[in-house]
Amino acid sequence: MLIDRACPSGGWNAGNGVVYGAPLSPHLDDTAIALLALSGKKEVPPIQRAVQWLENTAQGLRAPWSLAWTILALAAHRRPVESQLACLRSLPDLFAVEDTSTLAVMCLALDYRDTLSAFGVAI
Repeated sequence: MLIDRACPSGGWNAGNGVVYGAPLSPHLDDTAIALLALSGKKEVPPIQRAVQWLENTAQGLRAPWSLAWTILALAAHRRPVESQLACLRSLPDLFAVEDTSTLAVMCLALDYRDTLSAFGVAI
């Protein structure tokens, strides 16, 4: 079902990739989470397009929540994540993040090797 809902340009949004014949734009967080769910299917063309889209879109990203999901997804697909990790670590005011969901996913991303291993994702 996830593959069927992929956006034609790569990635996913919160619904269908095409509505009334019009292609919709993917969203970063939805794409990262879908890629984590599909980490065992790396050779499928929509997934390859989504990984490429996520890599391109992640350039210059500064939102901790989105950076963290991006790190986990790209690492699960054996893509380099060092620049995203450096960006996450260098964000100002990380100690001011009060949302526990954001803090949790940031912690998971900062220790992405152990995180993915715990979830059975080989990297």
